[in-house]
Amino acid sequence: MIKELSNKIIYDDFKAKVILTDDEIMILDMLLKKDSIVKISQELCMSDRNVSRIIRELKNKYNAYRKVEVAKLGIFNSK
Repeated sequence: MIKELSNKIIYDDFKAKVILTDDEIMILDMLLKKDSIVKISQELCMSDRNVSRIIRELKNKYNAYRKVEVAKLGIFNSK
């Protein structure tokens, strides 16, 4: 997920098409800067478990986003 979202075009498209909370956006941006869960939790005054939960939710949202985008490609290729 992080590798793909490092691409600005994919990142911008993901943020435009998926509803993200402010915490999710902050954590995603910090993950893209390669910050650790511990550093993120300290800077955002959250527990490590809460940060890990939000990262898991981000991954689920990204996987759903990716499935939709791949399905769109299949629709366009079949015409």
